[in-house]
Amino acid sequence: THLCSKYERLDVLNTLYDKFAEEGVETVYHAGNMIDGEARFNKFDIHQYGMQNQCEYFVLNYPKRKGVKACFITGDDHEGWYVQREGVDIGRFIQHLANENNRDDLIYLGHMEHDIILKSSKGQATLRIVHPGGGSSYAYSYTSQKLVESYSSGEKPHILLIGHYHKACFDYIRGVHVVQGGCVTDQSPFMRKKRLEAHVGGWICEYQQGENGVIQSFKAEWIPFYSKDFYSEKKWE
Repeated sequence: THLCSKYERLDVLNTLYDKFAEEGVETVYHAGNMIDGEARFNKFDIHQYGMQNQCEYFVLNYPKRKGVKACFITGDDHEGWYVQREGVDIGRFIQHLANENNRDDLIYLGHMEHDIILKSSKGQATLRIVHPGGGSSYAYSYTSQKLVESYSSGEKPHILLIGHYHKACFDYIRGVHVVQGGCVTDQSPFMRKKRLEAHVGGWICEYQQGENGVIQSFKAEWIPFYSKDFYSEKKWE
């Protein structure tokens, strides 16, 4: 979401949350970079300065809908720059501010990676949410492929949700259902310079799980959005 960036898309984020609430979605997974953070090369591309101001802006402006909780991890870039420089647990700090502002819908899972156990009557599966590193590749699926290939057979998840790359992509690799989450921010000057496209939107995912824990089916629906001018001209309606 990169809130506090001049290229944030709160219009998209709120529309997505309206869609989630309408469709009965109860859990949103956020794969990191909830705020833009501060570095030498983005200081003129943000509108909030300081860790406290950025985290407060996120807590006050991130959408809230009845019955919908947002479970998030933090990345080692952007909000992670505060982790690297100041040694602060930025996710726990955001959770603290959320609690202070009576927001029980924002739930911090961990830094960079977290496993969620999906239990059934006689077994279980693992959903992993991760914020990896490195740059985008020419083929969108390549980063997903190499990440899954790096796991030994005993540590693979059954479902993998990937942040960081700002790309929307679904793959089935080594028996793992893999979703790259896209982003809810427009292309920044840094991305423009690097010739990196921003896939703006979000996913609604559904799975069916057998009593032995096996993921029997998986469905991923991509909800795309476009430039701000596209919406001001009412083309989406």
